[in-house]
Amino acid sequence: MSNRCICCGSERVEPLIELGPQPPSNRYVETKTEDCESHPLTFGFCSDCGLAQLIRPMLPEMTRSHYEWITYNEPEGHLDDLVEVLGGELGHSGLASIIGVTYKDDSTLLRFSKKGVANTYRLKENEDLGIHNALASLEAIQAALSPSVAEELAAQRGRADIVLVRHILEHAHQPRTFLEACRKLCKDNGLMVFEVPDCRKVLDGHDHCFLWEEHISYFTPETLRGFLEKSGLKNLEIKVYPYPMEDSLIAIVRNVSSGSAAARIDIEGETSRLRDFANAFALRRRKVARYLQALQMQNKRVALFGAGHLAAKFINFYGLAPYLCGVIDDNPNKLGRLMPGSKLPIINSGCLESEHIDLCLLTLNPESEQKVLKAKMGYIAAGGKFRSIFSASPNSIDLDIPNDPA
Repeated sequence: MSNRCICCGSERVEPLIELGPQPPSNRYVETKTEDCESHPLTFGFCSDCGLAQLIRPMLPEMTRSHYEWITYNEPEGHLDDLVEVLGGELGHSGLASIIGVTYKDDSTLLRFSKKGVANTYRLKENEDLGIHNALASLEAIQAALSPSVAEELAAQRGRADIVLVRHILEHAHQPRTFLEACRKLCKDNGLMVFEVPDCRKVLDGHDHCFLWEEHISYFTPETLRGFLEKSGLKNLEIKVYPYPMEDSLIAIVRNVSSGSAAARIDIEGETSRLRDFANAFALRRRKVARYLQALQMQNKRVALFGAGHLAAKFINFYGLAPYLCGVIDDNPNKLGRLMPGSKLPIINSGCLESEHIDLCLLTLNPESEQKVLKAKMGYIAAGGKFRSIFSASPNSIDLDIPNDPA
């Protein structure tokens, strides 16, 4: 069975990592006997356009959270600068109209409002997109915002000078169709602003736990440009705002069609990066597992900190459940539940001391990591040790296993 690329339509999509059946990362369970649905997770790439992508991904309905308290935050330190850049493109006109596609755009719209732009609007899930499930999120929005729906909305509200599209393009199962819908919302020669995670650091660092059923596409500056150019959009600017884990990758695009043509993509470079990432999987899996197994044989106790999707993937992908005593998280909604897949217990941070945890592996962003380290100075002084699961962290677990040939 051939796999068709979600970007260019080519059938030359190659599987790189077969991760087997995986549960949704938000599917916490109450008991170890409770069944949890799963779906094969396969990561691959298109050898024609270079885009890394999930192959036959989990259906949007399966990825939907069962809990209203699950939220995801994106970095926003660059938004002031982005608003200045966009304002300059518009001549800082207070008469501009700006539409945000999802709640991820609220903080950008607020910044424009404070600068005197009165005509801002964010699409409403219920009244604009016909989404009535209170638990629905990006997985529903990307499916509901079709070109026909966008055309109706544009007829009702008018087309916008700027359409903001932060952190949803990577969730789109049919990104070309989703892009066409965004174009329907935008005036001719207006601006569309697409923001996605820049996956280069994750790929180059071999951080496989960032593969996630909710992210269908894994963009780099090369492949984001290629995707847009392949769709006939040539007048665009790519900006990268640096962050410790994943940079924010932004394309500012004029809604001017110039016809589909060959995109400027370094296919060889993208292919090399993706093959290195895939080839490192088995080795890194063995290295991490052997390191934790050795600690277990020394009667050392190990836990993870942060019961989110990155922790779930790190445990499940690398088969680490036998070597861990639990996952620490002080969110009262998570305490007492079990992790998706591994069914490890979620325990409070007091267990670091009371359960004599020797090594705690952090799955947090750098800002949250520093807060934990500061709050747990007593644990460190008593001999406890923190390491990060991420290769990019200065406190990475790689510090302890760099020369292990596994």
